[in-house]
Amino acid sequence: MISYNFFLSRRFAGQKRRSDNFLWFISVFSITGIAIGVVALMLVIGVMNGFSRELKRKIVGAHPTITITGRPLIENYEQVVEKVEKNVAEVKSMAPYFSTQVIYQSSRYLIGGILRGIDPAYEDRVTNISKFIKRGRFAGLEEGVILGSELARELEVDVGDPIWIISGTMSGSRETKVVGIVEYGVYAFDSSMGFTSLNNKIMNPVRMVHGIGIKTENIYDSERVAEKIRDILDYEYTVTTWIQKNKILFAALALERKSMVVILGLIILVASFNISSTLMITVYRKIKEIGILRALGLSKKDIEKIFMYQGLILGIKGLVYGLAAGGILAWLLRKYQFIKLPEFIYDLSHLPIDISAPDLLWIIFSVVIIVSFASVYPAKRAAGLNPTQAIRNA
Repeated sequence: MISYNFFLSRRFAGQKRRSDNFLWFISVFSITGIAIGVVALMLVIGVMNGFSRELKRKIVGAHPTITITGRPLIENYEQVVEKVEKNVAEVKSMAPYFSTQVIYQSSRYLIGGILRGIDPAYEDRVTNISKFIKRGRFAGLEEGVILGSELARELEVDVGDPIWIISGTMSGSRETKVVGIVEYGVYAFDSSMGFTSLNNKIMNPVRMVHGIGIKTENIYDSERVAEKIRDILDYEYTVTTWIQKNKILFAALALERKSMVVILGLIILVASFNISSTLMITVYRKIKEIGILRALGLSKKDIEKIFMYQGLILGIKGLVYGLAAGGILAWLLRKYQFIKLPEFIYDLSHLPIDISAPDLLWIIFSVVIIVSFASVYPAKRAAGLNPTQAIRNA
């Protein structure tokens, strides 16, 4: 059953009639302000979440979640692998690698980069490299190299083309062929990396590696697992995580997200002042009605409730319209991807968006709290009117 306070608050909010046109207009203006603020907040939070999610997906795909590196080399890496796998249950798989700086030479260009020797039998379990092969085949590492897509484009080579590799670990240059093109979607990675087998002759096969990549059950638990590995290995090797390697990037994203939320939250705050102004105007335009209600026996608390409810009605209407409009825009952005991005800058071809339930709850909670505070002063002003003076001065 609807209380009379709620019923009167709806009447005071202004209906689209000749006598209430002005109140109706400023009420719609206040609702629109809240709705615009909610839409802006939803889309900004969604885009920031989308960027963070895509970057995490690509970074974790291109790199192990935990890396053990030698100082500078790991000589007995088989023993290290066995020791970690035996004592750390959170480790899913491990893969050794040997990395060196090289110069890639095609028939037309020379470009510096990194050549990583990997064990094909284990590497795919750690970085899922085979899922990112754009052309060619992952199984051909014994016969040649797989190049990052941007590196291959700059060298103007494709699968099957010959390529020469110059490195300080080998005398002269070694000729091989391109057996595959890999594309992780991270520009810095795709423009510099090449892969071959640890057993390929161009690597001068040795029993030592630079490091061991590790994949864990939970990527967000990598810091704790890394500390456990350090203890097991007696701090003999350097153990780092994907979080440590990308700490600055994600810290910058988090700071930007918080800054944008605060700035756009001011839109809702400004819209809430519109609601406060609307209520104050309603109080002065309804002085006679307020006086009559007080004379009929309504208490100050009842009058206060009427205007508090009116403010909440306006705020919740704006919130609902904003959530609906923001949801539709987010769905359109996700489905049709009509906002394109330059890939060489953002490592993404379209604007990503990801709005979670906790974010929506936070927006709803914030709007309700801000609107409630904005309604307090007008409600108390209305409740403080003297009924006799209100009727006489109306």
